[in-house]
Amino acid sequence: MDKARLQQLGLEVRGEGDGLEATLVLSEPLENPVGARKVERVGFQVQGDRLVPVSPPEVVGLRPIPLGAVQARREVEAELTDAFNEHLFQVQRRSAELRALGLSPQVDPVSLGLSTHVVEHGLALTLVADRQGHFQVSSAMRDGQHLTVPQGHPFELSEFRERGALVGYLAALFGEQPGQAAPAQQAGEEPVRFSEVLRAFGEGALVPPRSGLELLVLLEVEGRPYRFAAARVAGRTFRGLLAGAQGKVWAERFELDDFPGVVPLVADLLKVPAEAVKLVGADAPQE
Repeated sequence: MDKARLQQLGLEVRGEGDGLEATLVLSEPLENPVGARKVERVGFQVQGDRLVPVSPPEVVGLRPIPLGAVQARREVEAELTDAFNEHLFQVQRRSAELRALGLSPQVDPVSLGLSTHVVEHGLALTLVADRQGHFQVSSAMRDGQHLTVPQGHPFELSEFRERGALVGYLAALFGEQPGQAAPAQQAGEEPVRFSEVLRAFGEGALVPPRSGLELLVLLEVEGRPYRFAAARVAGRTFRGLLAGAQGKVWAERFELDDFPGVVPLVADLLKVPAEAVKLVGADAPQE
């Protein structure tokens, strides 16, 4: 990137080549409503044809500014202000969604980063949101032991209408390691098989349109354990997750009418024949 081009945009420029950095002195400071601070100078790293905000903490992670989309200093400032205000909106929106799920939002007074903690059945997770409002697990523990957190798998919080659906999704993300007892086998948490539900209530039973519904299927593929979990989003739309000992393999929304079945789905995702996918406990005797 030509230094002269950056200077024409009203930026203070320093460095050379890949280490090029730029600073913009704002004509109208950004207001940090939580820490009661004003942001008057913003530092950028120049990456190709983009300005990536890197300081102060309030702007780190905001969407980059394409240099091809700005022709003057005021346009650079307008792009930055729009991205900052979008982040503040996402913090307000996601905080309300967390409270609706019975979770406590926490906003860092300096970085304005949004996070929350989920503690259920021995599983303790910290969730953090990026500047666009997508959540991701940043740390995890089970019964006091740290778990490996799979990276790069954000999720949409609004897909979970009830806390139980979110907890089920997160629990499935951290599938049991070999030798561990599955949570459903712990004392006082006897699992209920769907065949038992069907036998008790019959095929004519209905699931009300707005009620929650969570399903868990334990599988084994070529000697390796997997867990498939599905949580109802709304109507006939579900959020599905396949996780193994190393973490999440697949996670997507799907429509019930288009779902191929657990075994065909797992076989396709893992590129194995359907015969290699075994349902754990499928042949267990029923009372």
